[in-house]
Amino acid sequence: MKLVQLIVDGQATEEQIAQFKSNMDKCLPCEKGYELEKCIKDAMQLRLEKKCVPSSLLDCIKKKISGL
Repeated sequence: MKLVQLIVDGQATEEQIAQFKSNMDKCLPCEKGYELEKCIKDAMQLRLEKKCVPSSLLDCIKKKISGL
């Protein structure tokens, strides 16, 4: 599922995408998981309102994430 999330988020390498595509036809849970994740992401992009946030807030969040 981590690989599916990387692919849906556009963060997978070409090698990871090729690996997933070759295995997807053999793995029904992988295929369904991909479809579900893609639908969720698409629905969220359509329904969420994009707003500008202060760069200071972004910096604060990035610092907290990097500290995990």
